[in-house]
Amino acid sequence: MHNDIKALEKRIADLQSRISYYELAEQRTRHVQHKLDSQVEMLTHIHEYTQRALHEHDMHMLSEIIAEGVVGVFQVECGAVFTIDPLGDRYILDGSCNLDTPGLELSLCETWLKQYEIVSFKKHKVYVESPVPEDSPWASLGFVHAVFVPVINIERKCEAIILGGVTAQNKAFYDFDATEIASSFMVYCQQMNGIYNNLISLEKANRAAKEKTIFLTNLSHEMRTPLNAIIGMLHMYMKNRGTHEVEKEIQQIEVSSKFLVNLINEILDISKIEEGVFVLDREGFDLKSVVEDVYGSLAQTANAKKQVVTLDFGNLRNFALIGDATRLSQVLINLVSNAIKFTPQNGKIEIVCRELVKGDDRILIKFAVKDDGIGIAPGALTDIFVPFKQAENNITKKYGGTGLGLAISQRIVNLMGNEIRVESELGVGSSFEFSVWFEIDKDVWVDDETEGKSEAAGLAGKRLLVVDDVDINREIVCFMLGHMGIATEQAENGQEAVEMVKASPEGYYDMVLMDVQMPVMDGYTATKEIKAMDRQDVVELPIIAMTANAFREDVEQALKSGMKAHIKKPIEEKVLYETLSKMRQ
Repeated sequence: MHNDIKALEKRIADLQSRISYYELAEQRTRHVQHKLDSQVEMLTHIHEYTQRALHEHDMHMLSEIIAEGVVGVFQVECGAVFTIDPLGDRYILDGSCNLDTPGLELSLCETWLKQYEIVSFKKHKVYVESPVPEDSPWASLGFVHAVFVPVINIERKCEAIILGGVTAQNKAFYDFDATEIASSFMVYCQQMNGIYNNLISLEKANRAAKEKTIFLTNLSHEMRTPLNAIIGMLHMYMKNRGTHEVEKEIQQIEVSSKFLVNLINEILDISKIEEGVFVLDREGFDLKSVVEDVYGSLAQTANAKKQVVTLDFGNLRNFALIGDATRLSQVLINLVSNAIKFTPQNGKIEIVCRELVKGDDRILIKFAVKDDGIGIAPGALTDIFVPFKQAENNITKKYGGTGLGLAISQRIVNLMGNEIRVESELGVGSSFEFSVWFEIDKDVWVDDETEGKSEAAGLAGKRLLVVDDVDINREIVCFMLGHMGIATEQAENGQEAVEMVKASPEGYYDMVLMDVQMPVMDGYTATKEIKAMDRQDVVELPIIAMTANAFREDVEQALKSGMKAHIKKPIEEKVLYETLSKMRQ
């Protein structure tokens, strides 16, 4: 009996031991499950903040999201993103959560910098300070616990710091355990590191594109101003006192100057096309005049090579159209000048315009430029429309050119809704063709030389105020206007122009030609001040922008300021006459 009781007690003790073991195993299982659930929840939160960050395009707001995620995901009191000063001796607060100190700057202790190699991290790593030492920058935030990871850019340099921390004031409310959050904190920071670097790269690219546009605008202005003086003075010299021999030399200088202007325009055009800001105009024009002007502008070059250039309008009868005549002319000039360039002495070039389809309101016109020149090798046909590339490496050396003309022409025709197609055979010649839809101008618009002269004659006796800070520019314009019988007065800046208009009797000035970039007061401001005068005559006074700023946005800004039209430098006599004639009407 006694033995049975002992055996029973032993079995009971064994069962109790097993129960304790299973209870401990269950407890451990629950603990592991809790940790796994916590990890899943943490990773879910990391994913949510990552998605928010991916859709943000502002650096400061991205830093705010990252800092908010530090607090929301890892249950620490404060989160922050500090950028590093270029000198590497200060941290600048860019985004924060529960840190009400915008623009905060922290000076960095040298011993602390050396300890962590903060300026030249070699790899991503979680850094923990618990407790925070006195020489740590986080001590000045009141942190007693801190965890942080460097944001490393593509150059392997530290761009910023992602920080989480707990202050002494609230440490009792936070169970800070660095070993618990270190691995997940690293995952979070690596995700944000990639997004942060991508946005930095995007901002740098946008900034570079903007700087490029500004540079090209300034380049255009700085180069056009002296060119305007050169072309204008040549124009004056040829009209007044040039002998036949001197005229020929001056004509060559004029051609070279205009070539340089054209090169500047091509560089600006390809830049605007690449940035997506190239827009076509919509104005009435006479197609026959446009094509004949293209022919006339290149006839001298063709005649020098004894080439025969023919115009063929075929069945085309509708010449009054609506579209961008300037860009159409640019395409045709590029195609015809290439044909002249690559066609030998005594060659033949044909400019063809054909009506393909005609409706009540619009018409489809086919353009073709054909030559019997050197032709293009089949393998090079795909390269001729690539910017800065030409069919063969020796083309530039032998014939000159930048390789921009055809690239720009193709992009312009693309914007018009079609493409330039080319057929060519080496030693036989080439044919470039494209088709464009135009609106039919029901109000027939004609612009021939006779009409232009009669309009110019109608300007005789008018008085214009010419405003420009460059003496030679004013002299050139006044010379051109003098040949039209127009009286002129001059102002050196916008402020002087405002004072002259204010002091003049009503109706004294018929028009104002206004430069834009001037010292003392610019043309836009001067125009607004003139238009604001309490006089009916200045309200209706046509003010015309006369500037080297040739971008479309410059034209729009001129019109918004109250100007009626825009003339681009270098000023062409024909354009000046036409613009003034329209203002007179």
